[in-house]
Amino acid sequence: MFLVTVCGLSIRQYLLYDQCQQAVAAGDRLLFQFTTIKGHLDESLLLMEDVNLRALDSELQTLGKEAEGLAGNILVPERLKQSLVSRSDLVGLEVRLRAIQEQRQEKTKETVELTRSLNAININLQQFRFHLSDYTQTILLGLHKIIVGSLGLIVALTCSLLFMLNRHLAVPVLNLCRLTENHGPAEAVDKQECSLDELTARVSRLLAMPAAAEPVRELPDICAADTLQREALRYRYGAAGYISAEIASEIINIINGVINYTQTLIDIDEQEGDSRRQCTALYQSLFKEEKKIADLVAGMHMVRQNPPSPSVSLPSLLTMLALVLDKPLRSESIVFDLPAECRFEVQIPAGDLWLVLLTLTQSGRRALNQTFPGKQPNKRLTIECRFPPSPEHQTLTLSCSNSAAVWPDDTSVAGTVWPSLTFCTQLLQLHHASLTLLEEAKGTQILLEIPCRKAAA
Repeated sequence: MFLVTVCGLSIRQYLLYDQCQQAVAAGDRLLFQFTTIKGHLDESLLLMEDVNLRALDSELQTLGKEAEGLAGNILVPERLKQSLVSRSDLVGLEVRLRAIQEQRQEKTKETVELTRSLNAININLQQFRFHLSDYTQTILLGLHKIIVGSLGLIVALTCSLLFMLNRHLAVPVLNLCRLTENHGPAEAVDKQECSLDELTARVSRLLAMPAAAEPVRELPDICAADTLQREALRYRYGAAGYISAEIASEIINIINGVINYTQTLIDIDEQEGDSRRQCTALYQSLFKEEKKIADLVAGMHMVRQNPPSPSVSLPSLLTMLALVLDKPLRSESIVFDLPAECRFEVQIPAGDLWLVLLTLTQSGRRALNQTFPGKQPNKRLTIECRFPPSPEHQTLTLSCSNSAAVWPDDTSVAGTVWPSLTFCTQLLQLHHASLTLLEEAKGTQILLEIPCRKAAA
């Protein structure tokens, strides 16, 4: 559509330029005719010869028609039409010439004025011709710009088309190469790429095989335990880097606070007098800052822990989750509600549960920012703890909800950093837990069924 529009504008500009060229040619004819008449009149007036007024009248009428044609041309700018000679000017010239020829000896002054008028008209016509030529060149320059723009647009459209084709076809073609790969002794097992000619030959051979031939090798099952653990480890490392980028400024602020407290203690120690109470307060503040940064580092260590510990205390996990996400959520005006009393120890590796909770929190955070953009007061993210109905029932339920009442199952914000809800469900099933989406009147909730046991006092 853009290309057709640009081509249409180019054609319009070309036609406009062609009409301007015709106007320039008409201007050249007008200037040539008047220059010829002026030269003849100047010679006759100088030699005091009589002019054929009938022939002159015919030539002036032709000249007037040319001037009227240019004055009526809509392509000629109005500011240039003022330089054209009018019909009244030509009639005035003829009348003044006739009066001079009747009494030539007494009209010397009128002869000089007539010569000056001819020179002035000639100069105006020359300026008209030059300005009209410049105007035409400007239109031609605009035509060149449109042609260059159309070529640039063609290149941009072609590159975009190639990018889309590569993006949508590269992965399927590589998968097809892997599926049709022959595992012979002379071919590497991990080879996946191939040329289109080779892929065509492979598909042709497979189509020519009988039905009882060896089936094509299937893709590895993503639900396998080892595959899930490898993917979970990759996601944990990616999440650790993503969270580190978000809390980097907070860690720097804490370190600066520790440095300031330390410098203050040094300054107090150099002073004289009893400053034990002031030092005690500074020691307590310094201990709090150091404990906070230690907890942040522990949270970063937990998400990338490999091999993960077989169980984890749920209160410490939730406390660490609130500590790590406190500043990012506060910067987006999101209120994060966590259960106050949930003293259980869950029978899931700490790194895997930490990854799932971080993923759900990021998913709810993304849903809130999409539904309520900017800093709005009604953004709330909640995790509730539902206790087991009886001591014999060793299952704990965590309910995750947000005020947007939606849970997007995609990774569009952080690319491939955060896993999908489907992957989280499969990872929890590996540890005899479950993740389900519960549709209710007030919105969608996510329920985590986790095996647990009562934590020691």
